[in-house]
Amino acid sequence: MLNVVNKIVFKRSIKFLIFAVIITIIAAMITYIINPDLKETVRGMKNRIPDQARESVGLDKVWSFIVNNGFMVPLQMFILALIPIQFLYVINIILTVSLPGILFGIGLQADLKKGLEIIISAVPHYIFEVFSFCLFAAILFELNKAIRIKIKNIFKKDKKGISLNKKFLETIKIYVVLSLPIMIVAAFLETYIADIILNLFQ
Repeated sequence: MLNVVNKIVFKRSIKFLIFAVIITIIAAMITYIINPDLKETVRGMKNRIPDQARESVGLDKVWSFIVNNGFMVPLQMFILALIPIQFLYVINIILTVSLPGILFGIGLQADLKKGLEIIISAVPHYIFEVFSFCLFAAILFELNKAIRIKIKNIFKKDKKGISLNKKFLETIKIYVVLSLPIMIVAAFLETYIADIILNLFQ
């Protein structure tokens, strides 16, 4: 992996991952403590999931997962990264990791044992999915920084040399070579492995 992505970007992706896990834990704790109306909350969560993803099974579910998390969300993050404001693209990660946190909190509140089983079964695809986003966010950090430097150079006499084209190509490379393949693995883990792990507890 380090042959494709430099150590700085990789370390930054790990920091994003740690941040994401903390957000999930906080969302789970808050949900567990505030004791929400479970039926209404679950209905609200379902409404946020695309119809295709809710109704699909097997490979159709894998494909709908890839379309949403592998293409749509990264595209949104990329567009936000083009805006010269730092960390806007992290909003997608925060929204993505908050949802499972809320669901984990609801599961724990409804039945502690079942809730723990659901969390354990979700861990493999959660890690792959979120790390894919975090890796992409780490390289978007570099692209966004380059854009901000280019804008600052307009108003400075002492201009910093930076290649925006190079950063753009690095972003595409990491997305195609690492981020998207990891997300595809996450799609298969969520569709097949999560249920297998959950069934082991039965």
